[in-house]
Amino acid sequence: MGSVLMTGDLHGNTGHALALLRVALRQECDRLFVLGDFGAWEHIAAGRRYFDVVNRAARKCRVQVYFLDGNHDKSSLLHGMYGAEPDDEGFLVCRKNIRYAPRGLRWTWEGTRFAAFGGAYSVDKQWRLAHEASQERTARRRRQFGSARHPVTAETLWFPEEEMTDDECDALLADDSPVDVLLTHDKPRGSDPDWNRKNLPECLPNQDRIQRVVRTLRPDLLLHGHLHYRYTDSVDRGDGATTRVEGLGADPEGSALPDYRSADSWLVLPLPYAAESAAQDLAV
Repeated sequence: MGSVLMTGDLHGNTGHALALLRVALRQECDRLFVLGDFGAWEHIAAGRRYFDVVNRAARKCRVQVYFLDGNHDKSSLLHGMYGAEPDDEGFLVCRKNIRYAPRGLRWTWEGTRFAAFGGAYSVDKQWRLAHEASQERTARRRRQFGSARHPVTAETLWFPEEEMTDDECDALLADDSPVDVLLTHDKPRGSDPDWNRKNLPECLPNQDRIQRVVRTLRPDLLLHGHLHYRYTDSVDRGDGATTRVEGLGADPEGSALPDYRSADSWLVLPLPYAAESAAQDLAV
């Protein structure tokens, strides 16, 4: 028997990451899994330092940290830097104690079948693109006055791979064998939280893809982040049964809720997972 501490978005918040490692210790979890927006920004120095600090703390706590990609993680860089040598389960080894779950990865922990499908649409996409353009204009002006620096400004705040494409979803679902637990960043279209539904038209195609993953893989449980909001719901999985949905909150700086609770950003997932006892086991 074992447990995994499941957590919502960290956004590179070192303090929150270290606090969650302490929660993992208290809850006797030797694994911590972040449901996207981990803070994978190794194209900047602060992002590399964040990975190093979290890795050292995880090693000290004897906790293995896993994450899938959110819309604010530079997943193309993760594949470029670490894609050549996945571990035996298919995770990309970013540091000794930090591992990335690529989209569509399937694995089994203690008899429980998992799959990970990262990605989502960024509702602040236009702001991010405008900020990148402003940085490029500033760099050009400085070069006009003699600066020799040519900083990279494109794809530093917004990443074109942030969503699954339909073709990518098709390929990842070529194996339609069921799983027990589905881990995503985005919510499925059918879930209906009370707050921050991300119901802009631009958000819906990726939610439809997640809904399609649910109906294809027929999980008993789906855990996701992205909304920065803790809620429980269920969605039709297409076989006469439903999938339990648990949305998790984010780090304090990523949440706009006035009554924010750190405990809303995590839950303990006992392994092996048994759907019939989930209501009690997943209570927080």
